[in-house]
Amino acid sequence: MSKWKKPKTQSEAAAIEWREYPRIVPGEYLAHCYWAKRYRDPGMRRWTCLLRWDVLSHDLQRTIAQCVPVWFALGEGDKPHASRRGKYLREWVRANGGPPGRGDRLSPNVFTRRIARVEIGDANSPIPYSVVKRIIRWETGRACQSVSKSTSQGRHGESAAATRSFKQ
Repeated sequence: MSKWKKPKTQSEAAAIEWREYPRIVPGEYLAHCYWAKRYRDPGMRRWTCLLRWDVLSHDLQRTIAQCVPVWFALGEGDKPHASRRGKYLREWVRANGGPPGRGDRLSPNVFTRRIARVEIGDANSPIPYSVVKRIIRWETGRACQSVSKSTSQGRHGESAAATRSFKQ
């Protein structure tokens, strides 16, 4: 009897699957980050954070491409680690609108349910596909929701005289 068995049917022989990512023209686009997860990548032998993006049309009415990925390396140790020189920490701070507080965990959830202007390019792969090469700027979320602390506009419901006397 042979050590190697042949497939019983033609459909079993064709059962090898692979993940197909979309490919679009490289350039700048608005994209919605709908999913973020950190995991241990056994093939790369390191921790990784994967963000998945829906690339939007210029009028924001259509999705041009779904599930466009970007990966951030998080170290090879027993636990994920955001290096000070790595891309993950830099992007996390930008998405958060500032550095983490002392002892804060750098959750990948800061990226989700957000729109950003991104640079799309091709992955270096035998079968090219689109990836997010760079997050240019965050268009929605924490970094864009600043609160003005200026007192030059006065207080609502008070007269200008009352506001002047308050400042003195």
